[in-house]
Amino acid sequence: MSRNTHPRRRPGRRAAAAGLLLAVGLGMSTQVTAQAAAPATAKASAALRSVSGFNGDLVTQVADFYGAYVDAKDDPAGPDTAQVKALRAHYLTPAFAERLAAWEKKNKVDGVLRARHVPVDWTVSESDNGLEVVVTLTFGGGESPTTTTRLVVKHEPGSGITDIRTTRIAPARASAGVRSVSGRTGDSVTQVADFYGAYVDAKDDPMGPDTALVKALRAHYLTPAFAERLAAWEKKNKVDGVLRARHVPVDWTVSESGNSREIVVTHAFGGGESPTVRTNLVVELEPVFGDVTDIRTTSAR
Repeated sequence: MSRNTHPRRRPGRRAAAAGLLLAVGLGMSTQVTAQAAAPATAKASAALRSVSGFNGDLVTQVADFYGAYVDAKDDPAGPDTAQVKALRAHYLTPAFAERLAAWEKKNKVDGVLRARHVPVDWTVSESDNGLEVVVTLTFGGGESPTTTTRLVVKHEPGSGITDIRTTRIAPARASAGVRSVSGRTGDSVTQVADFYGAYVDAKDDPMGPDTALVKALRAHYLTPAFAERLAAWEKKNKVDGVLRARHVPVDWTVSESGNSREIVVTHAFGGGESPTVRTNLVVELEPVFGDVTDIRTTSAR
């Protein structure tokens, strides 16, 4: 999916908040759909772009990993090593992480991206194997020739990524039955979706919240001033200020709005035997670097 492009961010980002307290139940889904979906605050049209994910789904989780990983590697001041380390620790199995480090030492290249540079865009797609997804990375553009790297990422349920290998096989063509998530480096909708997707994964770890990843994500995407205000809001309201809830959502959608400095995030909580509750958040971005400067609730129903 195409998305609005903003200038690259500076190192260190944090966010603050104002808004409504929400406490809802948690459900679980095993499917993901990346599709155009109209935000609650904007009229649906071909010009409004969005990305959707489902908590616990393979395509969503790999897209969360690669999106946040690319953002961390693409920091103008140099790679955000804290976020890179936290992402690899969360999404890769220990055995594969060890093998990958050995491969990188030998080949002198990033083993997650299979490249020395970051891609300009990426797509994560289903494959015929339910334990594998196809990741397509596009490098170059502008005055540079465009090259494409295609990877197969194997993910064991309840464990993590156990292998990444290059392939020449193209993913299945996108259709109603084939799900995919796409992103563009430096783009506002992509970056907010990367943040929220990885944040939900970190909060929903079966062993308990991955505090190292939560901390790294907040440090990377939120401005320092907003992070300080957010911490104070959370201390007062006893609820996660990024999600505006005590639990993680079942699914989420990140969409453009009519304001280029604001992105709409819609969370669905509940499901199953619990009633579904939807929360609409507006994420405000710093105009030059695209860091998150505010998160506010617009409605809950």
